[in-house]
Amino acid sequence: MTASASDPTDAAADPGQPGAGPTPPTPGPKAMARALRGELRGRFDLAVTHSECLEIVARQHGVDNWNILAARQQGTDASPSGIAAAEAGLPWGARNSTVPVLRIFAVDPAIQFYVDFLGFTLDFGGPNAGPGTAYYGQVSRDGTTLHLAETAYDAGQGATVFLWVDGVDELRERLNRRRTEVPVWGPAVWTPRVERAQWDGRVLTVADPFGNHLRFGEPDDPKLRAGLPRWA
Repeated sequence: MTASASDPTDAAADPGQPGAGPTPPTPGPKAMARALRGELRGRFDLAVTHSECLEIVARQHGVDNWNILAARQQGTDASPSGIAAAEAGLPWGARNSTVPVLRIFAVDPAIQFYVDFLGFTLDFGGPNAGPGTAYYGQVSRDGTTLHLAETAYDAGQGATVFLWVDGVDELRERLNRRRTEVPVWGPAVWTPRVERAQWDGRVLTVADPFGNHLRFGEPDDPKLRAGLPRWA
């Protein structure tokens, strides 16, 4: 049966026709990798790592690996901190000139914690000196950039990083909801309460699965909070 000229399916099939809905935005490469990983797990019960999905997406974009694609993506971040980083000309898309390096013992739990749970963006990551070598990567969010360095297990204490933020109560509520959605393992499955600090402020301390601690500090003075990023 031939569709008539007034058939609404014609407009739906051709975005240029009157009445067609708006074209949905194209997801970014990291969102594509997350979606691919979820589809493979849900449809085919395939356990594929986030890093492997990033490599697949990079090939779909016509480049050899994720590091190349991540480098091409630099400078497209429209957030205030991203614009400031671009204007400052910091290497590798870093948001700050001083970058803490945190140890990790396994890649997948690290990506799950920092990207899926805390909401960082994975800027790049992979073997630091070719196939078979330890992982080294970078994650960023707002004005914070961290490097993740894979190392052999060490029972000793990890590093502590302090981050100025606004809205620690809302951040804690968000993380408490997220821990029921993202299967993070280690101390992060429990989000501690916000504590009163001696410097007229409050602190939320979150431990990652590798013995590192992120201390989110919020000053009491509204004027001091005005310029801080909100992670809630």
